[in-house]
Amino acid sequence: MPVVRLPDLTALPSAGSLYFKAALSARRKPKPDAAISANAVTLRGLKIEAAHLAAYNRVCELPEGTLLLTYPQVLAAPLHIHALTQPNYPFPLLGMVHVRNTITQHGPLVIGEAYDVDVDVGESRRVPQGVEVDIHTRYQQGETVLWTAVTTVLHRLPAPKGPKKAPPPPAPAVTARYAPFAVPADIGRRYAPVAGDYNPIHLYPITAKALGFDRAIAHGMWSLARCAGLMLDALGHAPTRLTVQFKQPLLLPAKVTLKQIVQAAGLDFELLAREGGKTHLTGHFE
Repeated sequence: MPVVRLPDLTALPSAGSLYFKAALSARRKPKPDAAISANAVTLRGLKIEAAHLAAYNRVCELPEGTLLLTYPQVLAAPLHIHALTQPNYPFPLLGMVHVRNTITQHGPLVIGEAYDVDVDVGESRRVPQGVEVDIHTRYQQGETVLWTAVTTVLHRLPAPKGPKKAPPPPAPAVTARYAPFAVPADIGRRYAPVAGDYNPIHLYPITAKALGFDRAIAHGMWSLARCAGLMLDALGHAPTRLTVQFKQPLLLPAKVTLKQIVQAAGLDFELLAREGGKTHLTGHFE
């Protein structure tokens, strides 16, 4: 799959232009075996701004001054959309689902310093729900890579016919800690201007219903950051790696419980609905 190098950027694309292009992508009618375009782009000189980081920490209820390893993912999200809205990319963005993330902090990121951010569209695979695509992100200064992530998105397609997989065996019993918290109805509207993610499924019940949800749903990256903040004390050191699988949407408002299981290296975690038995996300934090 040849890399398609897009022109370098010196500023993040505007949210308005990105959402306009994303809306236009709804006209795309891809085949299940459509070739994925390996678009790649570099943003030169991105600076982490103290005011924006403080706003992110407030809306995610993180300690003041924290630069959590989820934050660079949020900053880089417009570059992901920029790569996926190029005319050569075959799939529409409306209905695309963020299903997994692996984030690794290789070194410290510092407020006010400039970083080059590389984003490229990587591996893809056919799964029962559609086509998964990996997006790679790197923050670096010169040749030094400080932060990397693999973001996996799903483009839904009709499932191919075939035998159903057997359900996995039940997990063994373990000792867990639980932290309940409430998610307010307006969290999507509060998080949107900080993250630059104004997807209508997160904003109001009426806009979410137009896209198939009973109510607005929380941003997955907000839910992840909220959980990570609750685990900082238990981890006992600056986190360096985080993996997450987004399972089921979190309808707003909600009452949820973070389940934590201490392992030899880090914490396993799940975000559970207080009622109904749903698992919204699972992951590992270290």
